[in-house]
Amino acid sequence: MNQETKEPMKPQLIATCWTSAGDAAPMRPDESSPVPLAERIALIAQTGWSGIGLVHADLLKARDTIGYPELSRMIREAGLEHVEVEFLNDWWTTGDERVAADRLRADLFEAAVALGARHIKVGAGMTYQRLPLSTMASAFADLADEAAESGIQLALEATPFSHLRTTQEAVEVVTRSDSPSAGLMIDIWHTAKTGLTHEQLWDFVPIERVAAVEIDDGYFETLGTIFEDTINRRTYCGEGDFDTADFVRRTLEAGYQGPWGVEIISAEHRSRPVADGLKRAYDTAMSCFADVHQTA
Repeated sequence: MNQETKEPMKPQLIATCWTSAGDAAPMRPDESSPVPLAERIALIAQTGWSGIGLVHADLLKARDTIGYPELSRMIREAGLEHVEVEFLNDWWTTGDERVAADRLRADLFEAAVALGARHIKVGAGMTYQRLPLSTMASAFADLADEAAESGIQLALEATPFSHLRTTQEAVEVVTRSDSPSAGLMIDIWHTAKTGLTHEQLWDFVPIERVAAVEIDDGYFETLGTIFEDTINRRTYCGEGDFDTADFVRRTLEAGYQGPWGVEIISAEHRSRPVADGLKRAYDTAMSCFADVHQTA
């Protein structure tokens, strides 16, 4: 009679773009990383990660210098299995705004196909005057249909400063599309900061529509604006108020089986040497899986 044994779970972790970018941050005039791509890829691989995330500005630099075939080769030869590209925004716009939005869409679609990306992260902008949910849902359905033509998976993320401020709204937008490319991104920072408990989250989020999950940590108290808080005060997993380990456990119980993005965006993280920041981000994320076991 064979006896089952239980071994610690070994999740696959993606170093999302800001986790490995060094002194770079969202909404700066130039969002590209000062860290050379070859060095960045090597450091990610050396510190145990299974994937890499790259932002639009980094992707364009790579395309226009070494080219996507060489970038893809570098990533795969380093042993990184997953690629994530971001951040697709303004897909609901019209007129002159839509011209720039369509260029962004074309750039990210090109990169996703060339690099065999697992998904593209999709945002809902920054605004005080939100569009009707029906408008966002219609525009996202069109975006998903276009993505499906190229075999691209989308991961739509609700953020508390955008047109889609709650996870409930993102769920409604995604589920109004029947495209296989229409998926959700669930990030603990945004769910926790909008008042959702980890238990409540999985009462209404359809796990079959979840394309990607991100972990990090933070504080329930907000200093400055909510956007300033999200780019300056995220903490390493398990070092804030959000109980990342409980989020992980409940997400696994809900049926999530994919890799986990680790998104550390903070002034502290940006000030660290990249190798040190990557190691700390990896080690603290892995600690959240310490009590999770799999049957061998």
